[in-house]
Amino acid sequence: MAEIIGAYAPRRRQREDEEEECVREAHAQFISLGGAIILSLCIVLSLVALMTLMLPAASNLQRLVLLLLAGISWLYLLDSVTEKLRLVDKAVEYRSFFSGRRSYLLTELEAVLLVHQGFNLERGFESIEFQRVGKKPDRISLGPCWQRNKLESLMHSLETELRDPHLFEEVR
Repeated sequence: MAEIIGAYAPRRRQREDEEEECVREAHAQFISLGGAIILSLCIVLSLVALMTLMLPAASNLQRLVLLLLAGISWLYLLDSVTEKLRLVDKAVEYRSFFSGRRSYLLTELEAVLLVHQGFNLERGFESIEFQRVGKKPDRISLGPCWQRNKLESLMHSLETELRDPHLFEEVR
């Protein structure tokens, strides 16, 4: 079952004289728990595929299936490591190697939800849902290489940006 995570959960009270950190960009990182798991899967599948190439008893179909699985796992790792979310010119932009670029104007947004899916392979580990005025919600499933603290920092910056009263002056 999906669980909605708040955009910002401080562990300590912030003093008044401290400035809040404004994160404008967050990206998935190779060095993460999900990245390590996917990398180990890629290595194991690649080694098994190489072993089947060396074994004379393996059929061509077995070799093909294992080579395809190894190649697809490396491509998935590449796509998950290149995911990036950033705030640019009053918009939120999502980029990935295979998904391309998606942009959402802040003035159109009604709500932005960070949803933790648990270990649900169909919808991804975490996803961001952009609810826009008069449009169907758009959900972006994020790969396993995200560090939650970086994602929450970006969501806090997005929340701060959405509270800016000057954001909606141009629209009116």
